[in-house]
Formats: sequence, C-alpha cells, structure tokens
Amino acid sequence: MLKVYLFDTAWGLPNPSPFCIKLETYLKMTGLPHEVIREADTRKGPKKKIPFVEDDGELIGDSEFIIEHLRRKHGDSVDGGLDDAQRAQSYVLTRMLHDSTYWVLLHCRWVDPAGWAAVSTELFSSLPAPLRPILPPIIRRSLAKSVRAHGLGRHSVDEIMGVGQADMQALATLLADRPFLLGDQPHIVDATAHAFVMSLVGPPIDNPVKRFVLAQPTLMNYYERMNERYYPALAGAA
Repeated sequence: MLKVYLFDTAWGLPNPSPFCIKLETYLKMTGLPHEVIREADTRKGPKKKIPFVEDDGELIGDSEFIIEHLRRKHGDSVDGGLDDAQRAQSYVLTRMLHDSTYWVLLHCRWVDPAGWAAVSTELFSSLPAPLRPILPPIIRRSLAKSVRAHGLGRHSVDEIMGVGQADMQALATLLADRPFLLGDQPHIVDATAHAFVMSLVGPPIDNPVKRFVLAQPTLMNYYERMNERYYPALAGAA
C-alpha cells in the first residue's frame, strides 16, 4: 500500500503544511488507498522535505512530483478531462501559490513575531525539554534566511503583505462566481488553492493577508465548499 509521510496535525487543522494538505486532499479526490505516517524529520525524505511517499519501495518527494507519479501510475481521474486552456490556468495558479504565496506564508509564520509565537508554541511542544530553547530558533533563523534569499524577505512588511493580498485577490477574481476554480467540479488546482487558504485563515495567527481573505466572501464560500467535501469536521468553523 502507498505510504504517505505527513507532518502531524496542528491547530485543529489536517496539517500545518499547505503541501501536506494539498496531497491529502488530492488523495481524497482520487480515493487511492494509502496509509498515513506522521513524520517530523524532514531528513528522512528523498528531497529532505515533507511530504514524501513510499510506493512499491520507491521514495518520492515533493507534492507536485508525487501527484504526477500517481497520475502516471493510476490514471488522471481528477484532471483528465481538462482542456489546454484549463491546464494552463491550473499551472499558472499553482506557480503563484507555490512560488509567491508560500513565501508570504513563511514570513507570516516564521519571521513575524506574532506568527512565530504561535508556531513555536504549537509545532515544537513535543520536543524534549532540553531541545526546546535550542532547535526552534535554529530552524527559524534558517527559514528567515531562505525567505530573504528568495527575495521576498528584502521587502518591507507592508510590501510583503501587499504581495500576499494581491495573490489572494487574483485567486478570488479568477474564481469569480464559479463553485470551483475550473468550473462545477474540483480539480488538482483546487486542492492546492484550498490548502493555501486553509493555511492562511486556519491557524490563530493574525496578519493583514488573513484579514483580507476573511473579508472576501468569494474565497470564504469557496473554502467552505471544499471543507464540506473533504474536511467536513472543519465546515462552518471559519
């Protein structure tokens, strides 16, 4: 059976990682049988990241490559009927969320003091007591350096929040009055978009991007529809 390695749950959400949520939602969409294994040590993954999977003895890392592997092996039951224009829209939205919104999310959680307070309390509570004052600050410094190396961390806080708000406005505009991003049925891009909306509004971390999303009925109604389908325990919680 497919073994899926994910971080543990946090803040009452399926996962603290949008990429883990995305993969979990995709698996719900396909109904592929799998076993979830909770893992915190990123070094065990083939790309030193989580999520990763083990399929017939092969380790595969990164949510995009995992999903592509599963599509090739089991068929594309979720996106198989999309036309070229829809696939292009899916690709562009995914790149925005992965390569822009993700870095805003990292800043909100690991660089911003309020976000760090929530992260350090929730995500490291199971660490042995001697490691708690040592390991979390090391991880925080490493991720803050990554945000700066990416380029986003060189901007002011207001500019970073503006990037996140622009990403969410683009998502809301493209969603418009459709139930899901590409029409009446959810697709892989919805697994991605929903994961990022959940990651922004779900944790108890206040910031301008979260407040912006909460004030967008288009996005919040979409979030509720996705939760009703795939995470009914969270429906009505936002």
